[in-house]
Amino acid sequence: MSGRGDSAAVQELLKRIKDRFGISSEIFEKFAIYERKKGEFWITSQEAYGFETAFSCRKGIKFAQVFSRGGFRLSSHAIQLFGFHASKNVVEVDEAEREDFIRGKDLKNRWRVDRGQVIVRYKGIPLGPAVVVEDMLKNQVPTARRVRG
Repeated sequence: MSGRGDSAAVQELLKRIKDRFGISSEIFEKFAIYERKKGEFWITSQEAYGFETAFSCRKGIKFAQVFSRGGFRLSSHAIQLFGFHASKNVVEVDEAEREDFIRGKDLKNRWRVDRGQVIVRYKGIPLGPAVVVEDMLKNQVPTARRVRG
């Protein structure tokens, strides 16, 4: 498998990422992206992808999920690693909003971004994903990765 993945499904996912977030597929050339099971994509280094392991062993991190209805969602890991490169569907939060977001709270959609997944950043640093639902940004950061207290 070449750097970005040879499968049509991987190429389609990269196109969707570029369309939604403005992240060029060239960013992913050094990585191997593969479909671990239907609709579930993982990303790893070329070296790790080449290791012979049992199927139950995971190589890399979960990258994205593609849904049967046509939508997709980047994982929190992917957003925190590659969200620096996004130029679309990004919201930049202030300090108070940052504190709320990293603690798992939803935010008001003062940015008036369209429905779908967005990347939440603070001073250019990707904090994680949110989904726009009506007038709210629903926090998608996993509970285990949130700041407590």
